[in-house]
This record gives sequence, C-alpha cells and structure tokens, in this order.
Amino acid sequence: MAEEKQDGQKTLVAFVVGLLIGGMLVWAFSGPSATAPESVTETDETEESVEAEDKTTSTDSDEETEEQVEVEMPKLEVGDGSVTVEDQEASAFVKLESATYPVSEGWIGVREYNDEKLGYILGVVRFSESHGIVPSEIVLQRSTTPGKRYAVVIFTEDGDYDFNLAGDVQIDKIFDTFVAQ
Repeated sequence: MAEEKQDGQKTLVAFVVGLLIGGMLVWAFSGPSATAPESVTETDETEESVEAEDKTTSTDSDEETEEQVEVEMPKLEVGDGSVTVEDQEASAFVKLESATYPVSEGWIGVREYNDEKLGYILGVVRFSESHGIVPSEIVLQRSTTPGKRYAVVIFTEDGDYDFNLAGDVQIDKIFDTFVAQ
C-alpha cells in the first residue's frame, strides 16, 4: 500500500513538472504577444476607417482627381547580344552598365579570365523576358581581386530555372571583360 502511494505521488509530481516545463517552452517560443491595444474597439476602427474615407473623398464633384500611378518595369532587351561592364572596384558585386541579351531566357555570369582563358565561374544571375527579370548587377560567390581581369559570359536556360553546367550551356562568346580596381 505504501509502495502504491509513492508511485502515485511520483506520477503526480512528474505530471506537474511536465506541465510546468511544457508551459515554459510554449511561453519561450511563442514570441511577442499579438494582442490588440486595449483602447481600440471594433466600433472605433469602423469610425476611423469611415473618417479616413471621408478625408480622401473629394467634396467638389466637378473636380475628380483620381491619380493612377504606373510603375514602369524594366524591359529585357533581346537582340544581337552585347554587354557593357566598366572597370570597377573589387567587390562581391559586378554592375552591368548595359546589356542586350542574345536569348530571352538564361543566365549572365562572371568568370575569371587568365591569359585569354576562362577560369572559374564567380557568380551568375538569371534573366527572363517572360518573367520580367532584368538584372542590373551580378552577385558573386567570391569577391573580385584588384588588378585581375574578368569575363562576362551568358548561359542558356534549359527550362528548370536552376543554374547548372550540365544543362545550362554557355554561349560561345565573351561578351565583355573588365578589370577589378
């Protein structure tokens, strides 16, 4: 009987400790409180939104001033294939001055250029006419080195939208070179 009482007490203590630990974990990982401010009620919000609408609505019916803001998206230039990259400071980014791409979907990249031979690919960025992706710079995996020459190359896209040398083929042309300063 005493042994059963001890087992019951152990079970109860284990249960209470488990609840405390679980509660502390929930509290620790729940993040900041997401409660609304106490002073705002649902009717206050409705009145505020109606007042805001009244302020934005024009009272003069002859003068309607509805402005439409159009954001012009950059357009990918597809044509003969020419890229301009100026000599620039050594960094992990290469700024593209201008580009006309020979294909409408692909990747533009930077490769090391030693003794007229292409070396490692330092970085690529995707471009796409159909998705409106027009890069202005190429982010590199490793920064350029001052005094070294680099080549700008273009790869075709094989349809998986993931850069890999097995399927994305480099176009057999160096589009521009630049020197890191």
